[in-house]
Amino acid sequence: MRVVLAGILVLFVGLGMFVWFYETEQKVEVTEEAEAQAPFSSTEEIEFEEVEDMVLESPPSPPAFQISAQGTTTGRIQWSRYWLPFTAEEARYYETPRPSGPFRVGIQAGHHLLGDSLPEELAGLRSSTGARGGGYTEQETVLTIAQKVKALLEEHDIIVDLLPATVPVDYRADAFVSIHADGSTSANVSGFKITEPRRDFSGKAKDLVVALYESYEAATELRRDSNITRRMSGYYAFNWRRYEHAVHPMTPSVIVETGFMTSATDRAIIVHNPDRAAEGIANGILVFLKLL
Repeated sequence: MRVVLAGILVLFVGLGMFVWFYETEQKVEVTEEAEAQAPFSSTEEIEFEEVEDMVLESPPSPPAFQISAQGTTTGRIQWSRYWLPFTAEEARYYETPRPSGPFRVGIQAGHHLLGDSLPEELAGLRSSTGARGGGYTEQETVLTIAQKVKALLEEHDIIVDLLPATVPVDYRADAFVSIHADGSTSANVSGFKITEPRRDFSGKAKDLVVALYESYEAATELRRDSNITRRMSGYYAFNWRRYEHAVHPMTPSVIVETGFMTSATDRAIIVHNPDRAAEGIANGILVFLKLL
């Protein structure tokens, strides 16, 4: 009798664990899909950018055969499953040789020139002003750094596009670096962090991340912040399936949080000594380009 009761108990425990595991998996799946479809609402959301006086020729429009997550031809997918592998048609469109010519780099300065200039698909960003601290804004801080990075790279005969929030459709370059600054409710939180897209179709973005981590740390002596969020790896400019104004999937792309606006230690570099921050970013890009 005891053996039978023990067997029944084991059966119920096993059944309970199976139900718990199944429900947990379902919740994770729903959470990820809901996050991907969530509207832009705060500075925690993927950050968006602008820069002044940019003149670029827009590349051709993306293919009309863009394939949705459900397998139907609908134009741009309505939510960001950009990490799925290329379809056969996407591969034929995107997996093309690099255009000939000198190196080209896109530098994007976070939160600059937001407003009605953004297309309707990015309308949720129009009021996204970025982080603030010590009387300074992320917008003005990273614009200064971005301009200095541009100047340093151009000394090496590299074509540099200072990009606004509205990235040219399917923007293609040898590297794309989006420059930002973080914020926190605590003045004690500090550090910088860098990440590539959740799925890197170029196969080269991780090398760019490594090069930037080493050079930026050496130039600024700031600490590394390991708190890489899904919002960073899912940055809107990486999401070429959801947005027309996004980076070409074969462009090695990263987002850099240069430091915390709310940290006096970090502001000493990114606000009061931006040359060091710019040097760290430019040197990392130069190291990366030598690998190509």
